[in-house]
Amino acid sequence: MLAAFLLAGLVAAPVATLALFTRTISTRGRAGGWSSARRLVLSVMATVVLAALVAGALHLLHVTRANTIAGVVGLLAFSAAWLPATRPWAARAHLAWAATCYLFTSYLVYMLWWTFVSHLGVLGTIGALILWTMEAFAAFLGVAYLWELCDALGREAWTRRVAEGAAVEQRGHTPFVSLQVPAYNEPPEMVIETLRSLVALDYPSYEVIVIDDNTDDETLWRPVETWCREHDLKFAHLADWPGYKSGALNYALREMVDPRTELIGVIDADYQLDPQFLSACAPLFADPQVGFIQAPQDYRDWRQAPFYRRLYYSYKYFFAVSQPSRNERDGAIFAGTMGLIRRDALERAGGWDEWCITEDAELSLRLLRDGWSGLHVDRSFGVGVMPLTFEALKGQRFRWCFGGIQILRRHWRLMLPGRRTRVNRMDQGQRWAYLSGAVQWYGDLLAVTFFLFLLLGAANVALGGGLLFRKLSGFLIAAIPLLAVLGLVRAVALLRRGTGASWRDALGAFMVWQSTSIVVARASVQGLFAKEAEFLRTPKTAEDARWWDAVRGNLPESLFALLGIAGIVGSASAGGYGGVVTAALLVWPTAAFVSAPLNSLGAQRAALPAELAERRRTEFRRFGTHPATVTVAGLMAVVGAVVAAGLLLAPAGQRVVSPNPLSPARGHHPSPVRQSQSPSASTSPSASTSPSTSPSTTPTTSSPTSASTSSTPTSSAPTSSATSVPTTASSSP
Repeated sequence: MLAAFLLAGLVAAPVATLALFTRTISTRGRAGGWSSARRLVLSVMATVVLAALVAGALHLLHVTRANTIAGVVGLLAFSAAWLPATRPWAARAHLAWAATCYLFTSYLVYMLWWTFVSHLGVLGTIGALILWTMEAFAAFLGVAYLWELCDALGREAWTRRVAEGAAVEQRGHTPFVSLQVPAYNEPPEMVIETLRSLVALDYPSYEVIVIDDNTDDETLWRPVETWCREHDLKFAHLADWPGYKSGALNYALREMVDPRTELIGVIDADYQLDPQFLSACAPLFADPQVGFIQAPQDYRDWRQAPFYRRLYYSYKYFFAVSQPSRNERDGAIFAGTMGLIRRDALERAGGWDEWCITEDAELSLRLLRDGWSGLHVDRSFGVGVMPLTFEALKGQRFRWCFGGIQILRRHWRLMLPGRRTRVNRMDQGQRWAYLSGAVQWYGDLLAVTFFLFLLLGAANVALGGGLLFRKLSGFLIAAIPLLAVLGLVRAVALLRRGTGASWRDALGAFMVWQSTSIVVARASVQGLFAKEAEFLRTPKTAEDARWWDAVRGNLPESLFALLGIAGIVGSASAGGYGGVVTAALLVWPTAAFVSAPLNSLGAQRAALPAELAERRRTEFRRFGTHPATVTVAGLMAVVGAVVAAGLLLAPAGQRVVSPNPLSPARGHHPSPVRQSQSPSASTSPSASTSPSTSPSTTPTTSSPTSASTSSTPTSSAPTSSATSVPTTASSSP
């Protein structure tokens, strides 16, 4: 019966995934789309249709009648159980969510059962349990991304959405705002342009404060100080000041703000603002429960080169897809620049925490904990400058991930499911938003780990080694590439749909996430142990970009790419199912590692306006100057991976049974597999994890398949990317 559940899930999840991306009759013109009752009826009808298709497919596979009924009833039960939680969604989104969760659950239960009944031997059983644990974690990441995907594509009732800022009747509320501009090693001309846009804001009551934070080159901050004095703006230069950016913001909060201040705004030193920013956003605080608002971070000068265009879309994903979804659960993140905070809420929370390098996201968690509400605004009110080199992007992703893990390590109790208390007033939706966003950073670590396992499997196949403990039937071997392709297409399609990118740029944006996976993986491990981040070195930019410089600046990624190419060639040369599947699964992560030096070269050679070209040349000043070293945590992770891989490659017992769901579903017992069987019948241990993760892969999911992503701005990456994204958060900022 377990086999029937798994087969039903393998049929239902791909069909439901395709249905999710089909264009149906639009209901957005109606007030909130269809009514809740009608959506419920449509979801039930869609599930019945899917169940009929599943029954037909199982009949064609000659599954027994009793097992077919069991598989279909299981699908219907899963769908019914999720109906209350998916009421705001269209039927196709409910169907994709329920069917994929059904596949996850049936796969994990089936593989756990198989592990204990298949005579793997002691080492084989231990290895199987290690792999099963990783599969379960990958499934958790998968549902986190899948919820966001279904929410973005299928939600019809957006109850908290703020499209353009405050309503007309709210705009008479004009609280005094203190706009604070922290700067560190920024070109003075760029900072002054930002200040010009702030002075021109169409708002009656605000001030501008510039805090130069530990810039040691006096020629950079003196012109800004002079300009501020001439235009009656507040300026402070802090030398040897602790706490990084949050330390500078705390100084401004304690020593410099006007006593009339009700709202604090943070603006990065490279932003140029729309004059309507404050008049549209400050009145939102007329609601006394609002503690912060966040408008999208947006960027300029990104259309002229493929790398910048794709990087732009990878950033946009978080604010176009992730933040609106989180906002519906009042779980939006305060992302720093282009955000406003209620001063009273900030001071009650104790100000900015100086232990966290992503102080903005950490603050929003504490504000929600204290009972305040946050709002995401859809409209962009300002444009800044993206990292102009790929190495600077990796430094930024490292910082975002390290800060996200710092938050998880310090505040994990706040994110666990539970009832509201006086100490923690967050509801279940808010807790899930922050917990899933923080954990998604580990998607890249999981992806890199599975890549290493695939390499070991490729070596085993190429050298004609013995059977691996996880052998797949021909049916599952055929299903894995299909599910991997579906996962990749769904990830890229969501990115394209959410950001408006072309198919080519959406795929390129996805590759940008993937190509930073090693850096994010390292940060996710180091963040568990280190109190302070040891930033990656961002090398100085050469005047003439060369191939060798791009390879040397991305040496780990280049080495992994070479290993991946060797694994593909070796596996494919060995032939057989195992060799072909292992080679196929290595293609995507290898391509991601290859893209790292290509992205580096593309960024260096891209044409830029003169002021941005100068900023690119000095990126190393702003994105970390400490050399990267091998940490104890990183060494422990490598040793652990080697030990686990040794267990995974341990020889199976003499009577091992292949995990073939088809035979028992037909009413037959699978025969034991002899050790003398050809190695070509085996495949990499990681390959068997694909059914659990591929169907839900999105721009930030990690899985053992090549369709994995990290996190987001995010959240990976949008966090990681492997997407994710935009980890997200996740590739989140």
